[in-house]
Amino acid sequence: MKRALLLTFLFLFSACGSQSSVSEKREVSKGKTLQPVKEKVCSPDTVLAEGKGLKVTLSDYKYVEGLLSSRSKAFFSAHPEELLKRMVNRRLVVEYVEDSGLADKYGLNREIENFKKDYLSRLYVSKEATKRLKPVTDEEIVKRFKELFPKKDPSKMSKGDKEFIRNELRVKHYDEAVASIYGEVEKKLKFEKKGNLLTVSCCGIELSRKLKKGEDEKFVRERLKDEFFKEYFYRKALEAGLDRDPQFQRMLTEYFANKAIDLFRKELEKGIKITPDEVKAFYEKNRNKFYMPDRVKAVVILVDSKKKAEEVKKLLESGKPWQEVARRFANFKVQPKFYFKDAKDPVGALLFAEGKPKKGEVVIAQFGDRTFATVYVLDYVPGGVLPYEKVKKYAEIVLKKEKLKEAEEKKLKELWKKYNVKLENLDCLRGSS
Repeated sequence: MKRALLLTFLFLFSACGSQSSVSEKREVSKGKTLQPVKEKVCSPDTVLAEGKGLKVTLSDYKYVEGLLSSRSKAFFSAHPEELLKRMVNRRLVVEYVEDSGLADKYGLNREIENFKKDYLSRLYVSKEATKRLKPVTDEEIVKRFKELFPKKDPSKMSKGDKEFIRNELRVKHYDEAVASIYGEVEKKLKFEKKGNLLTVSCCGIELSRKLKKGEDEKFVRERLKDEFFKEYFYRKALEAGLDRDPQFQRMLTEYFANKAIDLFRKELEKGIKITPDEVKAFYEKNRNKFYMPDRVKAVVILVDSKKKAEEVKKLLESGKPWQEVARRFANFKVQPKFYFKDAKDPVGALLFAEGKPKKGEVVIAQFGDRTFATVYVLDYVPGGVLPYEKVKKYAEIVLKKEKLKEAEEKKLKELWKKYNVKLENLDCLRGSS
């Protein structure tokens, strides 16, 4: 399964392109007339990267570029080759997973086929149900209004109520259409049981399943019926050409690509071995990565008036346990949390506003029009590098991630060579936005 792949982990897809033409220009230098020079104008089909089983065109590139977030677009506009390389890397991983047999080893191809069947069968039923959808009549709306509001006059129905009921009835009609589609097929099904083998057949399709000892036949019959529906409507979808829809193809491609990348990393992780000595050495070399700033452990009790907030404060300052106080004011899910001196952390900013918070300190703050918070400081923890014993598991995770990144970069370099990938026509990337 060779597919053209794009980068959905950064963005979605959109199609764009420009027409191509070849112009001629005649240059005059020092009184001499030069021969016409052909100047190629970049077109959607212009190849930007090519290798064994892999090709990226300008159209592919613009697909990706067109749906970048504004922040990402600003970066990749300044570094267009970086975006192209990422696209190539993604495609290389998929080629490698297929060619190396990893897709078969981990059952990825089978998973893709199941996904395809499930999606297309549902899509076919949805499209058919939409065709059968009955329009919602005014009579239906009035009837439903009376059911919902028996004491109200339908003639005084608001625009909002009418639209709400119309949407509700549309959903009902859609569900009825779906049920009728399944019902028509279900009437044709033939079940047969021979020994412990249960078979369902219809319309040139036959599916069987063995009954296990003690298994409920009714349950198995329903499962077999669901499998039949999936197969039947999947074949109908293929007849209708729904599998050739570009949007579906892109979605299927990306589903496969994301799974392939997971397998790619899973295989690389198998080769990563980390010893306790390596973790310790990594911690000592990168102590700054394990620095924790000053923080406060506190609980926040929310109430709806300043008067209640003052009551909470008074109780806490009198020595009442915060758990008891929280329950008294219906704060049943209050839990201690750590807060930092950070503008993005309003509670932390409040506590650090006047310097180092003190254990047992109680502060009141207002958030919004009617929300008051009483903050009770449980402990102050000074910042610093966390001791190795407390972070060695985390240090191992960080080290493993770094080693995985190195392994990915090394493997991708090998794949660029193996698939003989060449970048070309890079001038076409300039001003491609």
